[in-house]
Amino acid sequence: MDYFNEYTKNFDLSEYKASYKYYHSIRVMDDMEIIARNMSLPNYDVELAKCIGLLHDIGRFEQYARFKSYDDSNLDHGDFGEELLRKNNVLKNYDINESDYEVVYKAVRNHNKFEIEDGLTERELFFAKMIRDADKFDILYAFGNKETRKIFEDDDSEISEDVKEAFFKNEVIKRNSHITLSDEKIMLFAFAYDINLNVTKEMIKSQELYHKLYDRLDNKTKYQPYIEHIERYINERDD
Repeated sequence: MDYFNEYTKNFDLSEYKASYKYYHSIRVMDDMEIIARNMSLPNYDVELAKCIGLLHDIGRFEQYARFKSYDDSNLDHGDFGEELLRKNNVLKNYDINESDYEVVYKAVRNHNKFEIEDGLTERELFFAKMIRDADKFDILYAFGNKETRKIFEDDDSEISEDVKEAFFKNEVIKRNSHITLSDEKIMLFAFAYDINLNVTKEMIKSQELYHKLYDRLDNKTKYQPYIEHIERYINERDD
């Protein structure tokens, strides 16, 4: 963690949104370790998974410093994170085989994309799926925990018809410029459609992350059909 801690000292972590990403990175590192150990991966692969978890959002800090926003239309933090790691030869600071540098780079690049790019090796694809799972797991955890995610805005906006249609087709929802705060909640619920590993699904179920998220919502009547649908999906899904 030494490089990560030294790098993030360049940014104002007293700001809530910046400090949130710092602690999110630590939690995702821990989640990657849990997932990897639950899958009985070799110790080296556990350490590789932890490295990916710690560094997956390294591009967020510069993004927020420049734009005071986490909008990837300004700067794609996955692409920028990969660029930063390559340009500064960051991985030399970690006990990672050079043959696995591309595994890290491609996991970081793909963790925030709507879909994983084609052309990855089996190993690259596996760790890309793992980091996407761990990232979503922590986001669900954080939004359901008022001590971790203090800001959880909601309003009386309607849920868009295209969002509603995609959700009940069990489709991941793509962010666009017209999305409402209510749509954002449905996007969180729809994370379940892009969980790749059975281990992650069981972690979500055992920690009741969707139930905790729902408990934080003020207008429960509006969201009830969605939480019921996604909990059925999680409980019935058989990988």
